[in-house]
Amino acid sequence: MNHVVTGSTRPLRAAARTAVFLVKVYPMLPSRPVDWVTKPPVIERVRYPTRVGQRPGLAEGDLYRPAAGGPHPGMVICLGVVPFGVDHPQVPRLGAALARAGFAALMYWSPTMRDRRLDPEDVENIALVYQWLVDQPSIDPARSGLLGTCVGGSFALMAAASPRIRDRVAFVAAYAPYSSMWTLAQDIATATRSYGDVREHWPVDPLTRTVYVRSLTAVLEPSEADLLRRAVLEQSAQGALDRQQLSEEGRAVYPLLTALDVDEAQAALQRLPPALQERLAALSPLSYVQDIQAPLIVFLHDRDDLVIPVGESRRLASALAGRAGVQYTEFTLFQHMDPTKGRLSPLRLARELGKFFRAIYPVFRKAEAS
Repeated sequence: MNHVVTGSTRPLRAAARTAVFLVKVYPMLPSRPVDWVTKPPVIERVRYPTRVGQRPGLAEGDLYRPAAGGPHPGMVICLGVVPFGVDHPQVPRLGAALARAGFAALMYWSPTMRDRRLDPEDVENIALVYQWLVDQPSIDPARSGLLGTCVGGSFALMAAASPRIRDRVAFVAAYAPYSSMWTLAQDIATATRSYGDVREHWPVDPLTRTVYVRSLTAVLEPSEADLLRRAVLEQSAQGALDRQQLSEEGRAVYPLLTALDVDEAQAALQRLPPALQERLAALSPLSYVQDIQAPLIVFLHDRDDLVIPVGESRRLASALAGRAGVQYTEFTLFQHMDPTKGRLSPLRLARELGKFFRAIYPVFRKAEAS
């Protein structure tokens, strides 16, 4: 009888935890009542394993966990490339909101992403972090998973496919991920985004362009990479580049850093050296989706996102179509993860928040499962 009663209350508990998270993570919502009925989270500075090349090491991060004893469902948060530092108020707000809602949330800050570059090595580093977290005695691995924002969402999806952890991931959630570096490169190089067979102008966010340029040139010699980065990212340096001074790899990369049409972008991608083509594939979630074993995959995207075009999540949704446990939601709530940029009427805000609640509820329901 106790088992039946407990089982029947799980959806209600999951809904309550979802509501706690929603109210605490959005600064525009009144959250003081939540503080009266939930305890402040415990914040621990922890050291977890990482790897640079073949060299193992340790990194530090913040673990936000509930004040009550565990075991708790765990979550590794892949923050991605963000235009602010670790002390931005939205970062601790996210961790605290998850902790008050019952999760032990570990913030993963990638050194390469903080340098505004994408590196395939981060996929295994996130898997290492997750393995460390779910091995802690206070964590219940059967109710744990990954959450990522922006490119961090893409890396969370790729890490969930790692043989190291893929049979221990209960869920993976991603906000505004990209699906493929090939299609994202086309969108950035052409300043367009696709809606089915139609392409429209897309004003590429400066952060997106910076990460794109720094990531494509990361395989070049440092001096040549710096030369190209300055030539395409700094107005004062434009026009000073002599392409004859570039290496063969540099000459192959350079066209993709300039303004192209779609056919030119596709041709330039095909002319990249095989090693760089393999690197782009290694940075593309579509290359990994068949190996993700998580029973729940949740991803969301703003239709008007200027950092990652919504077509990227639509391609993921298409690739995952027909698979059980996949939920994709589009909405218009705020501009790329910044709740302070929302300009919605109260009625529309309430409607979009309701949609967001329904989208993330399955994660909290999974964390309530026995």
